[in-house]
Amino acid sequence: MALELGVNLPVGADGSRSSTASAQTVLAASVAGVDDTLAADIMRARDWRHRYPEYFTRILVAEAQSGSAALQIARQGLAAARSHYVVVAADGTQEPLPSAVTRRGLDLRTVAVSGHDERVRELVVPHRGENLRGLALLRQLDDWVRRGIVEPTFADAVGAVVRNPDWLDLRGHTFALVGAGAQMGPFAQLVQWGARVAAIDLPRPDVWKRLLSVVRESAGTMYVPVHADHEDPVEADIPTRAGADLMTDVGPLVDWLAGLSGPMTVGNYGYADGVLFVRLSMAFDALLEGLRSRRDDLSVTYLATPSDVFLVPINAVDMAQERHSRQSPLIVAGKVAHAMSAGRWFGPNYGRGGVIETPTERFGVVSAFIVAQGPNYAMAKRLQRWQMIATRADGILTSVHVAPPTRTSSVHSNPIMAERQRLTAYVGIETFDAPTTEAIAGAILVHDLHNPASPANPANPLGHPHEAFMFAANPGGRWRVPFDVGSTVPLLHEITGVRLRAGSLIRDLSAHVPGLDRLPGLGRLGTSTD
Repeated sequence: MALELGVNLPVGADGSRSSTASAQTVLAASVAGVDDTLAADIMRARDWRHRYPEYFTRILVAEAQSGSAALQIARQGLAAARSHYVVVAADGTQEPLPSAVTRRGLDLRTVAVSGHDERVRELVVPHRGENLRGLALLRQLDDWVRRGIVEPTFADAVGAVVRNPDWLDLRGHTFALVGAGAQMGPFAQLVQWGARVAAIDLPRPDVWKRLLSVVRESAGTMYVPVHADHEDPVEADIPTRAGADLMTDVGPLVDWLAGLSGPMTVGNYGYADGVLFVRLSMAFDALLEGLRSRRDDLSVTYLATPSDVFLVPINAVDMAQERHSRQSPLIVAGKVAHAMSAGRWFGPNYGRGGVIETPTERFGVVSAFIVAQGPNYAMAKRLQRWQMIATRADGILTSVHVAPPTRTSSVHSNPIMAERQRLTAYVGIETFDAPTTEAIAGAILVHDLHNPASPANPANPLGHPHEAFMFAANPGGRWRVPFDVGSTVPLLHEITGVRLRAGSLIRDLSAHVPGLDRLPGLGRLGTSTD
């Protein structure tokens, strides 16, 4: 029963809490009046577990038609979610989601822990055993752009932080981080730059010990939520007294954050498996709505997953198509595999439906879903995307960063995801180490808070709301590689003993595509897609 408490899915007519029924209900409501045919198709959809990418992609196509359509879908989706999801009380009764903000199960008070190290005064990015800074970091940014790993605006934004080190002085700014202990979060970066961080994470002593260790060796301050019915804990006792569960404690956390000094940036870095991730995203939505009614100094930040469906700049399409037109051995091999598999393997990155023409723009469409992550992951990320679009439209500075594929503990614990990261390197996808992702995500946030020209600033008009996702994106090359990555993985996975040497790869491919090794030009196969 304890796992059911707090923000949750409603009980359906059959007595169960169905994540599929909930997702279909909310998604269909989001496109009502924009694409009623799509709304009906979503409600009739079967095999949702495997076919959900099709419907999320069709929603994106509907959003692409105009900025007003994208905003309408976001607002309708959030309204539907807020009326659909519920709060489960201790007695098992369920109440409307907005009641989460008014419920009080505990009182929280603040323990402040400050570090005494010197503030870090320049941007330092750990990468492959080196700490990149200054000119070395700028050269690495240029290399990533040249290879299509990051969008050019990513290099512009991070480069601006390199050239404006005063932006890294975050003293006087508070960051409220949901999932403060998350591996992808910016906690360590923010405190080393002198920020105050209101840390929100579960009551897990190991997490709080790690956060305390980080902040003690920084120039920042961590605000720790502890139960008010306890005496002020000595520092050694904080790990066993700290923490709150956003799923059940939205109201107390709103009260706690409302009383802290600002200005305040609120970020959601929490993650949970399966439907818990959807519940967590809705709990964050309730937290944000509660804070917006209590503070006028808020900004918001999100990390977007690279494994979603995106509108992308047309120059990304141009680069991918130009690469696909080359006669390098890998490109030739991929095209042959595509032809001999009746189109199942090694499809072009922007094939049928890969470019959308709107009345004012042309966009590429990248569907980068990893079906194994499941529809709950996609739904949680869609809720966050809607929150970002609506919040910015409401005049609140909203920083969003498409983060790269990253080697995290959750990936290492999932053999399918770990294998995918290994295999996709053969087709040009770059997976980042967690410390690198953490540092560059922190840099993008600093840029968005300090550069008035950033798309995060709602005073700057966008041609389309999705341009905010394109800006400073680092999808690990997914938008600019020549092949649709999802269509390469099944064949690469079947090949046994895939080795780093490209010659081995082509010989293994030949076992599945007869005659491939006899094609001209394949004797000196290289792994580069350039």
